[in-house]
This record gives sequence, structure tokens and C-alpha cells, in this order.
Amino acid sequence: MRKAKIGIIGCGKISDAYFKGCKRFNILEISACADIDIKRAREKAKQYNIAKACMVDELIADKEISIVVNLTIPKVHTEINLGILKFGKHVYTEKPFAVSREESENVLVAAKKAKLLVGSAPDTFLGAGIQSCRKLIDDGAIGIPVAAVAFMVCRGHESWHPNPEFYYERGGGPILDMGPYYLTALVNLLGPMKTVTGLTKKTFPERIITSQPKAGKKILVEVETHIRGQHAFCEWRHRNAHHELRCMATQSPAD
Repeated sequence: MRKAKIGIIGCGKISDAYFKGCKRFNILEISACADIDIKRAREKAKQYNIAKACMVDELIADKEISIVVNLTIPKVHTEINLGILKFGKHVYTEKPFAVSREESENVLVAAKKAKLLVGSAPDTFLGAGIQSCRKLIDDGAIGIPVAAVAFMVCRGHESWHPNPEFYYERGGGPILDMGPYYLTALVNLLGPMKTVTGLTKKTFPERIITSQPKAGKKILVEVETHIRGQHAFCEWRHRNAHHELRCMATQSPAD
């Protein structure tokens, strides 16, 4: 069996899940990892027995690598993804796919033109829990759903993440960083959204990191951090019938 050689860009906190997860698949071989901080890339390469640690440009240009996993901060996802596609490689990126509709379309157009594949987290809707719920709904075990509610509530990334600044910059915040988990689950279980309304608020103009190693550092908040959205009249297909329902998803730190 020929293995697909992949490269991982971004060796921060989430990368551990990818280094461990990729090793579970016999069809994948992690050939290299890269980070803007070469020291961090070398540490991960040593920890997970990866052959090469390098800078981002070197990894993207590596002719042996066919798939690149992009784990960089949200606001540079599009820039990195377009660079990967330019070198003829498939892309899988952490959420969000992009920070705007325009940037998303740019990536999709580039991928289509190059006849390459692009994918994005989250893949959690494929897990046993949500798939079991999907089967129960499809089998009619709970009848016709009339509403769904999802909440993400926490104090904020500054209380636990070692490098939380990205969460409060463009492309971060509850709706783009954590919201995809809940919205993806709702869409998978109940169908596409037709209309959306929402209210937002920036509760604190700045936040203080309490996690190590940056405890005490102040973060200037650029994004809205309290978000309440109602996604109305999702179309849900069940046994060739169409039904309308209301879905409400709320994402916010506990303000």
C-alpha cells in the first residue's frame, strides 16, 4: 500500500491531536512539520519521530508531500492555503476555513482550477455520539424535531490556552473558533439553514491572560465575544418529507 506523505504546518497546542491522530492511519506518513518558530517545530519532530522540521516555505515546496495540514492561526489560513495549492498540494485546514466569504471563495476557486481537494475541520460530527443521534433522528425514534439548541459557554481562552491572543483577533472569537463545532452538528443532524439572525456584544475591551506562560499579559479584544444567533427555518428532509424547524445556537464566554 502506497502511503500519502503529509506535512503539518503549525506546531501549537492543537497539533498534538493531529500528530497522534495521523499515526493511527496506515495510509498516512507525516514527512515534515513546520512552524514560524523553528524551535517549536523541532520539538514536535523529536517528540513524534518526524523526519524533518523546517520553515513553512520549505515544507510547502517539498515535492514528496502531497497533502498539507494547516494548523496556523485563523487570520492567515487563506494566505497559507493558497500557497499550498499553488504548489500542487491538497489542503486540510483547521477551522475556520477562512475568515470571510470572499476568502473562502478564493480558496475554492483556486482548488478547482488546480484540480485539488480542500477540506476543513471540524470532523467531530463524524464521531460516534453525533452519528448515533443522526441515526435515531433518521429512524424516527424521536419523531419530527421541532427545535434544537446549542450552547458554548466558557470564561475565555486566556484562562487555559498557552497562546490565547489569536482567539481575540480577526478570525477568532466564539463564532468562528468554537461555533463551527455546534453549527456543523446542527446542520448535519437537521439540515441546511435558510435564514439567520443574531445579536453580538464585545463584553470586555481587553482581557488578562491567567494561564502560563503569559500570565498577566493584556489582550486587546478585536472581535465580538458574546454572540446569540437564531437560525430559522432549517430545511430538514426525513423520509421524502420536508419540515421546518427553528435552531438556536449561542456561543459566548460566560460574561
